[in-house]
Amino acid sequence: MAISGVAVAYAAVGGLIAYSGIKGATLENTFQAVLKGNLNLTDTETIAGVDSSSGATGDTGAASPSASANQALAKSLATSMGYSSWTTGQEWSDWVSLWNQESGWSITAANPTSNARGIAQNINGYGSDYEEGNATSQITWGIDYIASRYGSPTLAWAHEQENNWY
Repeated sequence: MAISGVAVAYAAVGGLIAYSGIKGATLENTFQAVLKGNLNLTDTETIAGVDSSSGATGDTGAASPSASANQALAKSLATSMGYSSWTTGQEWSDWVSLWNQESGWSITAANPTSNARGIAQNINGYGSDYEEGNATSQITWGIDYIASRYGSPTLAWAHEQENNWY
């Protein structure tokens, strides 16, 4: 499935909106920072004032700026797909924990013992609905998978903890 330029633009804007919310910045300041090349991405992001080194609920555990960007994109996509409740509180914390464990939010993650690939670790590997190197495609597929199989990230995380897969 080809992704249009408009879809990429919407995803980018959604990511900036989510980033602004995470950082507590205005959209105007965020867009100005992007235009000036001064967007302050750090290796980890803190949610709701929880220190990321503590491991406490709310710690996104993002291991890289790309993981942080993918988390911001996930919030935007979940909201646009009708799952805004997944983007805060326990649902968000459990979703982050799930994909931290599965892939570290990496678009190139590969399970060495199966064909599972990408952010959501699709067991069927890459395909037309789960494109290699495409965060939007992988996150969208992952949201649909969690919603249809478990109903919520919290239930998916509970299954992951019990069975070491979801």
